[in-house]
Amino acid sequence: MKLSEHFLLSCCLLAITNTVGTAQQSSEEDSPFSVVEALEGYTAEEVRGWVSNFTLADALAAGRSALWFGTNGSQVFPTAIIPSRHSASSFEVSPRAEIGQVSAKTALGEMSLDAFVAHSRSGMRGVLIVHKGTIVFETYPGMLQTDSHVTASASKVFAGLVIDALIEEGLIKEKAPIGSYVGEFAGSAWENIPVADVLDMTTGLNPIDGPAYFADPNNISARLLTAEMGDSDETMLDVLRDAETITKSGENFTYSSTATQALVLLAEGATGEPWAQVFDSRIWSHVKSDGPVQAHMTPDGIAVAHGFMSMGLRDLARYGMLFTPSQGKVAVKEVVTPEILERTRSYSRKREWYRAGPSAKKFMERLGDDTVRGAGRQWDAIWDDGDFFKSGLNTQGIYVSPARDLVIVYFAVEPTQQFQKYLRPLATSKLFEQ
Repeated sequence: MKLSEHFLLSCCLLAITNTVGTAQQSSEEDSPFSVVEALEGYTAEEVRGWVSNFTLADALAAGRSALWFGTNGSQVFPTAIIPSRHSASSFEVSPRAEIGQVSAKTALGEMSLDAFVAHSRSGMRGVLIVHKGTIVFETYPGMLQTDSHVTASASKVFAGLVIDALIEEGLIKEKAPIGSYVGEFAGSAWENIPVADVLDMTTGLNPIDGPAYFADPNNISARLLTAEMGDSDETMLDVLRDAETITKSGENFTYSSTATQALVLLAEGATGEPWAQVFDSRIWSHVKSDGPVQAHMTPDGIAVAHGFMSMGLRDLARYGMLFTPSQGKVAVKEVVTPEILERTRSYSRKREWYRAGPSAKKFMERLGDDTVRGAGRQWDAIWDDGDFFKSGLNTQGIYVSPARDLVIVYFAVEPTQQFQKYLRPLATSKLFEQ
């Protein structure tokens, strides 16, 4: 398959910007852009250019195009609008100054949370911390509170929860092969993989997300992105069917967006409904949200739930709260049952399973924490205390601590994910124990 020059450029950019520990600019003057630019707006010429010819390079580079795309995904992709069906839940707002004093060692130096968020090179656009249903920290240095923002791979956990909801309904059995629900997988390497192994990203197939794989235009992970952007003659399903078995499923954790897209097809196969409709009826229609969720789609109408969905920061926090004791404050009915929560935070796979794969080391390095117990249900990291976390490209994320009734969410444009260094220091700081 011949790829466009735009995609080849984007592969190179991704390989450069996504490397863990990439050196930061050495001085303030070196910074190529400021998130404040997003608040100043864009020219008509810029927007017309992006809308008519937006590329992966535009989305991946930490600059003006990525800032614009972050809050304008619906101008790039066909988009299904999943509406807000209830008046938004109100938040008590009680800022706590001591939260901003929690420090961490980052590539910009060791500094407090307040200093990092305000730093001209942190790339932070919005940070929100909710404890027991109360907003205790909230800042928007590079976006408006009312903006919807691309969640990147943080949206993978939406696909995971949809499948868990369908398991609760009895429409899916997690030990059953995914091919028994997705007819298009017949004869492919996916056909006999148990649903649980797809949920936990342990498919045993060759697609792996990461700079080296995205930089290879013949790699399935790279081809998936071009198909979703309409930049090839393949469809997303064509690419998925080309995956090959390299190990037995269930042997180790291998992070891949193909697993999330397989879950989208699984939800549609089990219900006969489009994915956005399934997410609406099982999840979002029960949430008292500020605004709609935007499910961005491939040219042929399949939701790209592995990375192209948009929502507001407060609504992302509400999603996280579904997994906490404060669920009742943001939902009109129980969405995350005790059984779903238990499957999420207390899975049965061993610590060695996580570390044996090719992805865990990178995740722990970004977090600055090697105590991660494992991953599962599309979450990147699960700890022994039952906390769990999901990240997204260019620093988007959601951290949930059910025991502390704590949710941390954030949006940014920063490729090395330095904000992750604050997550465990915040959660374990004793500030949220009561």
